[in-house]
Amino acid sequence: MTNPVAPEAPKPDAVIQQLNLGYNAQQDRLLLRVGLSDDTELLLWITYRVARLMWQLLSGEANLPTAGSIQPDVPPAAAVAQFRQEAQATESLSKMDFSTQYQPRKGIRNDGALLAVELKLSGDAIKHLDVLCLDGVTVGMNLPPALILALCNMLQLSVRESGWSIGAKVMPLPVLNADAADEPAVTNKVLH
Repeated sequence: MTNPVAPEAPKPDAVIQQLNLGYNAQQDRLLLRVGLSDDTELLLWITYRVARLMWQLLSGEANLPTAGSIQPDVPPAAAVAQFRQEAQATESLSKMDFSTQYQPRKGIRNDGALLAVELKLSGDAIKHLDVLCLDGVTVGMNLPPALILALCNMLQLSVRESGWSIGAKVMPLPVLNADAADEPAVTNKVLH
């Protein structure tokens, strides 16, 4: 008589312990490194298009103040409520540690970095972000409000380094001198 082999219990999901987002000039992409509690990490390449989508999906959840967050046609009570949310987000952000160097993990969960091609956000109190990658792999991350706030802050800083514009409209500078009409128009990228 042989003993049947019991199936292995499913491993619990690893928890995000540390995030790192930086611009790689050679790739002209952002690299998101997600350090997990099981001493592994995920590496995700994020293109300009995906960075814009990430900002669109997450910035409303973060309540970070931006140049576009103040609207002139908002009723005073709504403007005050928005200001309070932005002040709370700014206070929470000031308490986060962005100075500790990212600690690379012993293992990488995927063979090299995955290229993110699409994002899907779901959930209520704790948001769930699905990152669909080029090779058909989907990376799922639970993002409590503090992680969303941190990720949005890192996204702003990384995008500033890249020179991309993910949320602000690019406005041409006015021509001040009529003789300069033959010169090409110059645009400013407003980054927040």
